[in-house]
Amino acid sequence: MKSFFKKYLFVFEFIAVAILLAVGIYLVVDPQVFLYIVGLALIIFGLYRVIPLVKTTKDNMMKLILTGEVIINVIAGVLLVLEGAKDDYNKDLLRWVVGAVFYLRGFLYFFGTVIRKESTDYTRFFVHIGIFTLGTGILFNNFLNERVMAWIVLVLCILASIFISISGIGHYKNYRYEQLAKDETKKALEKQKEKELEEKIPLKDPKPTSDDVIIPEEEQKDEVRV
Repeated sequence: MKSFFKKYLFVFEFIAVAILLAVGIYLVVDPQVFLYIVGLALIIFGLYRVIPLVKTTKDNMMKLILTGEVIINVIAGVLLVLEGAKDDYNKDLLRWVVGAVFYLRGFLYFFGTVIRKESTDYTRFFVHIGIFTLGTGILFNNFLNERVMAWIVLVLCILASIFISISGIGHYKNYRYEQLAKDETKKALEKQKEKELEEKIPLKDPKPTSDDVIIPEEEQKDEVRV
């Protein structure tokens, strides 16, 4: 099964490109769908995080705090999905929810590393500075709405599609060359087998004719005497 997916990986990559572009374009046409996407992303990301967080966090206080954060993310995702189902949805809800989730993530990171002395590195430090800053900006500046986010996602979908397409074309090229090599190898083996069979089977001697029979001289003399 693993070899099958590896062999036909280009098929899934081409399908992913089509889906990405379709989603990006549809978001621009109907930005309300973005509420579903962000809501489902918060729910899925929250559910996927809860078990690894509980197992790997040794500080009991941080374990409870991070579990609470996951619950808040899931609740926020459910609210967005429910709001997206309404005809007259609240356009400010997306801004408040996303801003609050980013702000909370940044705050809890610095609380855990500074107050609770959790380990960190340069990458996570600068990433969370960006998340905290972005969350603050979203909450206190009305620049983020579903229309703006839809165009941002469309650009990201286009960029992702370009990279996936390049990868897909490379995998498809490898697939075609692999098939060509297999076909050529198969033909070469068949020719080799035919050649070996011809060498093993000797040519049959033709049956001798009357002209080819050699009569001894004594028999020839007897025939003359008769």
